[in-house]
Amino acid sequence: LSLKFGDIGNLKGLVIRLLLTTSYYQLSVQSWFSLHRLQLLYNHSVQATFNASGIRAPAAHSFRCQRVSSLQRHDALLVPSSQHDLSHLWEVTFIDFQV
Repeated sequence: LSLKFGDIGNLKGLVIRLLLTTSYYQLSVQSWFSLHRLQLLYNHSVQATFNASGIRAPAAHSFRCQRVSSLQRHDALLVPSSQHDLSHLWEVTFIDFQV
């Protein structure tokens, strides 16, 4: 799922990409979806990648959280996937997040 934004302040062409996966679990006898990663793209290149392994729900339902953030003070659910990209330069917070 890609969210494409026009010009936002000094950011032009910002894209937030949510990479979702599905898995079937025999124990629960149902499929679940997970937000595997969140990527921030700017100027057509990936600037930051965050792992989001704690965001999952049964596929027939939705995941909803009051706050999903990369900030530790908000119990970060978005964790930089690498020390080698620019994710440490970004702060990401979604309020009333639902997938």
